[in-house]
Amino acid sequence: MKLKKHLLAIFAVAAGLTGYYLYGGYPPEIKLTEQENSVVNTFLDEMTTRCVGRYLIDMPESFSVTNDNIKAFINEAPVKTVRIYRTAFEQKIRLREETLRQEKTVNPQDMPYLKQIYPLPAGMEGVVFERNRSISMPDSARTLEALVYTNGVAVEIEMKARNGLSSRYDDDRKDIPEIYGNTVPEKLAELIQLLKRITGKKDTEIPQQAGFCLPEVFIADGLGENKEELHITYTSNKYPRADFDFSTDNFNKAEDTMLDRSAEMDKVITAAEGRTIQKGKRKINGLYTEEWLVFGNISNDEKGLRFVFHSNENVTQPESPWMYISFLQRGLSGNHQLTENEAVSTWENITGTLRLRPGAFRK
Repeated sequence: MKLKKHLLAIFAVAAGLTGYYLYGGYPPEIKLTEQENSVVNTFLDEMTTRCVGRYLIDMPESFSVTNDNIKAFINEAPVKTVRIYRTAFEQKIRLREETLRQEKTVNPQDMPYLKQIYPLPAGMEGVVFERNRSISMPDSARTLEALVYTNGVAVEIEMKARNGLSSRYDDDRKDIPEIYGNTVPEKLAELIQLLKRITGKKDTEIPQQAGFCLPEVFIADGLGENKEELHITYTSNKYPRADFDFSTDNFNKAEDTMLDRSAEMDKVITAAEGRTIQKGKRKINGLYTEEWLVFGNISNDEKGLRFVFHSNENVTQPESPWMYISFLQRGLSGNHQLTENEAVSTWENITGTLRLRPGAFRK
């Protein structure tokens, strides 16, 4: 996924500075005109702090994230969230149960598709559906599908499990016992422990304890370490031609850094009829980071700006998670679009606020 990000994310501008230390004079200082300075100040008006994974960053209040712009995984289990009323959540459970009960498998031996429904422990709202993993796979492959309601947010998590204890799998179990055993009780316990650590929150609400942030939920740390992965896109109705992408995880360690791949990056930029505006290393709030700012073709010969940023790219581990940020603006003129100088100054101001959240990790 990182390589894809590298190739997609390369188009940009020149510099501004705030809240960071310079690496040998980088980024270069840029002087804004009075008009440009006014535009930048307007863009940066009413900055609010957001919690992204284990990090904090300040973003303009007008930028927000919708449910279809969030992809999150905990230990490879997909996590989905949506803010809804309790009555809508209750209806969601009823409709989902009805759908699962009506599902038909390709092989009649794999029926019923919905195997069991587990209530959540006292004090929690929701259920866990145990179902076949798909209509075409043998029913030894199971999925535990959880729906839980917390502080106005509906959370869905799916976890894979297996139950091959049916007599039809007796011969298979002799050959491959690890595939045709029963992991449902173990996985169900793991899933419920994860659900207990999830709390609904607002996007601008900053947790104080150790754990991992999605825009509308917080996942507190448990006893062990989790594989955490999050991809989100912030957009703004006020600036419809611009967006900010964030990706973070604590397990994908690269062999090199973006600047080490300069030859590869230059080829991609040339192919996009682009030009590098600036690239270099930055030290931001104790974090080693690299950025590459480019102007060039975005799509269908449309010109635009793409700024790319990496932190901890080749040192990724639980307490130094990788963070990727990109800014994309389609076009340079029109309604609420930034010039190169304005975009660079805005970019440097926003990325200059990136920092690890105090208390994000257990001591």
